Amino acid sequence: MNSDRTTRSTRPIFQRVLAAWDRWMSARSRMRYLPLRLTPHLADVGTVLDCGSGNGEIAQRLMALVPKLSLVGVDVHRQPDARIPVRCFDGRRLPYPDKSFDAVTMIDVLHHSDDPGELLREALRVSRRKVIIKDHYWITSWDRMLLTVSDYLGNRAYGIALPYNFLRLEEWSVLFHDAEAQPTSMETFHYSAWDRVKQVVFVAEPQARAAAGQTDP
Repeated sequence: MNSDRTTRSTRPIFQRVLAAWDRWMSARSRMRYLPLRLTPHLADVGTVLDCGSGNGEIAQRLMALVPKLSLVGVDVHRQPDARIPVRCFDGRRLPYPDKSFDAVTMIDVLHHSDDPGELLREALRVSRRKVIIKDHYWITSWDRMLLTVSDYLGNRAYGIALPYNFLRLEEWSVLFHDAEAQPTSMETFHYSAWDRVKQVVFVAEPQARAAAGQTDP
């Protein structure tokens, strides 16, 4: 009984420690480097849906870098301090009609989904032009272990689902094929010399649209 009571009383402290680690380590690097890496892919669009927007900090930074952008978010958890308008959704079906936005961003989202293919198809459905995906990949078991630890430290404090659905690059190719998506660019990178977690940015559009060379106005 005393052990249970101690566990309950220390859990908020543990979560606060994890949240502080995320703010000063993981989130700090992401905010410093990621928006600049994404802006070239957003130069030709206006309206953007940020799927899995969290507190909207990255979306806010993107709008500061590209003033013509207008971003709104969706997330399974709406945070009270969100920097952009955010709608809740069930994590599967996006609450918008077809082709509602010029682009959709999915920043570190798909590895949290139990069905990433379904969510990617939804993003392609509501986008007129493209879907920009920032996520991770792994090659060795050591890579995967680093991703698992990093994901836990960065998300456990916020109650975010942690299925650890990390993919190899060849598995990303299968995911795109099954979702009828055509990647038009891919970039692998690290945030810094100290960052050993493998990062990747994809830009994708529906296969039929890519084959026709079509871009909706």
